[in-house]
Amino acid sequence: MRFGARHERAPELSRALVWAGPMKETEKPAADYRLPKSVLRWVAVGVTLSSAIVIGITVLSGVTWSDLERLGYLPFGLAAAASVARLLVQTLRFRVIAKGLADDPKPDMSGVAIARMSSEFIAMSTPSEVGGPVLRAAWLSGKGVEGGKSLWIGYFEVLIEIYVGSGLGLIAAAYALSRGAVVIGSTIAVIATLLIVGYTLIFIVPALRSLKVPHHVFSVASLLLGAPRARALYVRAVVGSLNFSLAARAIMNRRTLPVVVKAVGLTILEDVLEGTALWLVLNAAGLKIDIFSATVAAFGVLTIAALPVSIGGSGVTELSMQLYLSSVYGFSSWAAIVLWRIASFQIVLAVSGVAFLLLTRTATGSNKARLIGGEEPVQEASSVIRSILEYAKWPAAQMALLRERALARRRHF
Repeated sequence: MRFGARHERAPELSRALVWAGPMKETEKPAADYRLPKSVLRWVAVGVTLSSAIVIGITVLSGVTWSDLERLGYLPFGLAAAASVARLLVQTLRFRVIAKGLADDPKPDMSGVAIARMSSEFIAMSTPSEVGGPVLRAAWLSGKGVEGGKSLWIGYFEVLIEIYVGSGLGLIAAAYALSRGAVVIGSTIAVIATLLIVGYTLIFIVPALRSLKVPHHVFSVASLLLGAPRARALYVRAVVGSLNFSLAARAIMNRRTLPVVVKAVGLTILEDVLEGTALWLVLNAAGLKIDIFSATVAAFGVLTIAALPVSIGGSGVTELSMQLYLSSVYGFSSWAAIVLWRIASFQIVLAVSGVAFLLLTRTATGSNKARLIGGEEPVQEASSVIRSILEYAKWPAAQMALLRERALARRRHF
């Protein structure tokens, strides 16, 4: 997964799966589902725009087909193979995390490769990038993992990626500053620091204390949206905050240490593969650096591309790479940058897109609403809230408040 795709907005995940409550013992896991048409439209737009940006940069920079050919088919093929191999490492990491953090009985992981690659495709081709972990959480929920737990497994994977990727970004910033590249080095350092601090606060604070949604939010929302709709949104926010707090508490546990070590190791391997793809292309273009330096350069650039200003970091990644290479190494080659971007992004997008088509082809759509969003099944609200609150051991007053909100929502519908 490219680093840009890793910055999925974790707090938004609860919005999509908050009503995917724990399954009853008599229920069978439902592994088939479809994404809403709105998401599919965004996917189509994202794929088109990201491809158009690469083509536009190629034309505007004066790169010709012969320029790309001079770099060689073999380096391009090896770079593409290294990039696709990252998908396999991501699949293994997701399997390790899901197996390690899910309760007994352990979920059936058949089809995990298709699901994980499909989630990567969604993350790379949608503007918010939140669809990736949402799809993974929905898939786990369909395998019988309780809704809240499937969410925090997604949070956990995102957090590991943030720490490792941002750490490499800080190394890239330090190296750039040591070479006198103040602008690019400072930019990377600021963004990487904000990512690390921001995600640490997001996870540490909920682990230490339960998040409370202020009731005045409901008062303001009722003035703008009307009381019935405001109540529905308030209940969703409260239950979502509970899910998030439970996720953070579960992560901050010594029992997860072996899973953390394995996940970090696999993430480092994935990142080295990302750097290897860049190293192969740059060496073919004449810049002789080692794989570690290439990995650091890649994640310094991808840290900047994490800014949510384009789909998949398209445009931002290419411009940042050109600035980094010219500032740090005094090297400039748009042909190498374009070839690297095709191998590391477009090829991965195509392969994961095939996986996404395979996933959606077998979907029945029977659980579209329950797992992805759509129309929330109000009849499940009480059981969802009850199970979450009992697990969190919230005060009775809070439980009564949420039951009241859930009943109000039911009366509205």
